[in-house]
Amino acid sequence: MSRRKKRNIFNRITLIVVLCLFVLLMVTMIATLGLTSLIAQHWMVDEDNIFLFGTIIMAFSIVFGVALSFAYSAIIVKASRPYLDALQKVAEGDFSVRIEDPVVFANFNIAKNFNYMVSQLQSVETLRENFVSDFSHEFKTPISSISGFAKLLKNPNLSVEARNEYLDAIIDESRRLVELSESVLMLNRLDSTEEVDKQLYSLDEQLRQCVLMFEQQCDAKHIELNVDLEEMKILSNYKLLSQVVVNLLSNAVKFTDEGGSIDVRCKTVGLNVLISVTDSGCGMDEETKNNIFNKFYQGDKSHTTEGNGLGLCIVKKIVDMLGGQIFVESKPGAGSTFSVLLLKGN
Repeated sequence: MSRRKKRNIFNRITLIVVLCLFVLLMVTMIATLGLTSLIAQHWMVDEDNIFLFGTIIMAFSIVFGVALSFAYSAIIVKASRPYLDALQKVAEGDFSVRIEDPVVFANFNIAKNFNYMVSQLQSVETLRENFVSDFSHEFKTPISSISGFAKLLKNPNLSVEARNEYLDAIIDESRRLVELSESVLMLNRLDSTEEVDKQLYSLDEQLRQCVLMFEQQCDAKHIELNVDLEEMKILSNYKLLSQVVVNLLSNAVKFTDEGGSIDVRCKTVGLNVLISVTDSGCGMDEETKNNIFNKFYQGDKSHTTEGNGLGLCIVKKIVDMLGGQIFVESKPGAGSTFSVLLLKGN
């Protein structure tokens, strides 16, 4: 909800409360004047009884005004009770509570906004629980592997080849733990970042530098690396955008078989720039495409490929922070294309 809309709702509620108090005051005054007129008609007021007359009128005004105030307060408290009870339940961790506006606040959409807030909190809590569960699972697997291989190394009869094999496995699992920790820290940093610093630089040169980082890996798998980059400048964050391209290229190399190909392109589309990474790998089915940007989701259910399921989640988070969009085109056995659309800004 916008700040202006919140202020308007607050002003409307304040106005209603003030008007009701004004009405109570006017009703008390009218009742007091009516009683004064009624007493004056049947009671001769003179110097001897004017004090008693004034006392009676004042007492009536106080009693009548207090009675109306109590009635008004009872109505307001009764109307506010559903909100107070709901807030108490939320404070206790119950995010399933939903409320409806009473008649007094029927036109302020308080219940609608409250229910939306609670649904968002419920989603966040669900994500948090899933994140803790998934993180624990991903963290436990390499720890268990390291522990298992370390126990095997205690065998004094191990051959040199077996010992080196176990040591390599421990090194690989340790590296997985480091990458997992770095990815989680990256997500936390991104979540806490409100503004992104941007500068004008050469996008095509940045993409070339990213591609060079994977040249050896591509040569080792005999992957043909094709680059078609339009010369252009972009107003963006160099470090964050490099992270996006590196993660996309890393995935492309990982899922492309030996002798395959990877195409990296960048071109101007109106006021935007389109960066695409296409591989000839195994591709993805619809379920994988729909969940690929979720935390810890891995399309490879067997976990035979390296990764922790956070790379594309980080990519999506960064692209959103840069004000862009990311698209995926893929079919099983036909490779995948990840396209990032960003505003050039220059």
